[in-house]
Amino acid sequence: MGFDLLEPRTVAEAVELHARDGNAVFLAGGTALLILQRQGLPLPRRLISLRGIPGLDEITAGPGGGLRIGALATLRQVERHPLVVRRVPLLAEALRQVANVRVRHTATLGGNLAHGDYRLDPPAPLLVLGAQVRAVGIGGEREIALAAFFRGLFETALQPGEVVTELAIPPTPPSGGTYLKYALSSNDWPCVGAAALVALDDHGRCREVRLALTAVAAAPVLVRGLDELARGEPVSDRLAARLADIAAAQVEPVGDQRGSEWYKREMARVFARRALLAAARRAEAGPVGDGTKEPVA
Repeated sequence: MGFDLLEPRTVAEAVELHARDGNAVFLAGGTALLILQRQGLPLPRRLISLRGIPGLDEITAGPGGGLRIGALATLRQVERHPLVVRRVPLLAEALRQVANVRVRHTATLGGNLAHGDYRLDPPAPLLVLGAQVRAVGIGGEREIALAAFFRGLFETALQPGEVVTELAIPPTPPSGGTYLKYALSSNDWPCVGAAALVALDDHGRCREVRLALTAVAAAPVLVRGLDELARGEPVSDRLAARLADIAAAQVEPVGDQRGSEWYKREMARVFARRALLAAARRAEAGPVGDGTKEPVA
């Protein structure tokens, strides 16, 4: 069965086209659509391509050391961009682990988030970086904190007819960050992914700790309440284990072919601990943040 492809030249035109046909679907990179097709699922009859809209793939410096990333920037563009590598190496590191280069040359960052798949890698690092999503709809433009963006299984805060146009990443504090994952193969969805960001004070004690998990629950999880326990404490295996226990307790696991609910919770615990310790080691070696320092390998 074929489909109609509409090719607007502006975001406003794309939104207007969707308002005329609420069953139409916005098309970014198209990788999610290809997966649905391979699975034999019904495809939309009308696609609104965003590829011809100028400016949606730009990556620019934000105020104070932050970043602005156009929704149609491909994962490969983002991972290799000098501003990303310098200011938020955590994101570049995470994107390098997504599937393969062929996929990363096609999949877009905005489309990746809008799809709402719980198994995706990018949400975890973007959550700990405090990213905001800019969305445009028939009612105008708004910004949505990524922490409030994911609502459940393939469910996001986007209203019908809204399209993601940009991601904004605020300046990060001088810190160390990492993204760790486990997958059955390099091309497979992760069984678990954990992103951590740790900022230390001048005495090597925790000033701020952020942690997010993906692929273990119906939506990516930004773990709450870690600072209350960690602030002012030296980094140690014992502290990391206690923080990992908090993370595991906040996960409402979803079992799938890559692991049972029990397995997902335990993997969340293990990878949370590993990610926290790895991020702390990087913070000790030489923090990155505010766009002022080069990343530590």
